[in-house]
Amino acid sequence: MIFVDGLPGSGKSTTAEWIAVDLAARGLPCRLLREREADHPLNVGGDLHPSGSTTGTRMFSTYTVSSFVEESLARWRAFAAEAKHSGQVHVLDSYPFQNSVRVLLQMDADLGTVAAYQSQVENEVTELDPVLIYLDPGDAERSLHEIAARRGPAWTAYAVSVITDCPYASARDLRGLDGAVTLLRSYKQLLDESVGRFSFPKLALTSCEHGWPECRSKVRDFLSIYLPARDAAP
Repeated sequence: MIFVDGLPGSGKSTTAEWIAVDLAARGLPCRLLREREADHPLNVGGDLHPSGSTTGTRMFSTYTVSSFVEESLARWRAFAAEAKHSGQVHVLDSYPFQNSVRVLLQMDADLGTVAAYQSQVENEVTELDPVLIYLDPGDAERSLHEIAARRGPAWTAYAVSVITDCPYASARDLRGLDGAVTLLRSYKQLLDESVGRFSFPKLALTSCEHGWPECRSKVRDFLSIYLPARDAAP
């Protein structure tokens, strides 16, 4: 199992898709699970799950922290049981953190609950030999402003909504781009702590937006250590 994670806009989806193509070229059967897709096996709440262009407003009014954790762990157990016998490499975009730990932070979960949840998830996936590709853009504020400048006002408005339409922001009166930056800083700190706790092999990459060919070469070298050496026939 290959996790691809990082801050919003860090290149997770593009990297996960590239990895899936690269695995296919090696002759390795794989399944790519994008951040948001129909019937995603891990997204709590199904269509309510805050990912893609969907904010968590409806989900946050439906789920408590405990009910989110309960459903998420049940989904992980079912997914791991199926994946274990599939004969495929699974590539997960925005997991194990953005689509779960980030949501728990937005729900204003305490940090002890988040750490315990992460440990339980890792216990569920141990037999799948997971590895993590972490795209670390560095400073959260600089990263958000750079991405907003590249992608324009429509993306910026969407990102602000996705980040701030949540109990954490409401409790602290975080609004607009400044509020999104404040929340994103907190998430970046939690993300770095979560990556530090991650108990399986991991590769952290910085500044990939300024040198994707080099980053992809590092990803390929890293994965070659853990994946079967089964190249595609010429």
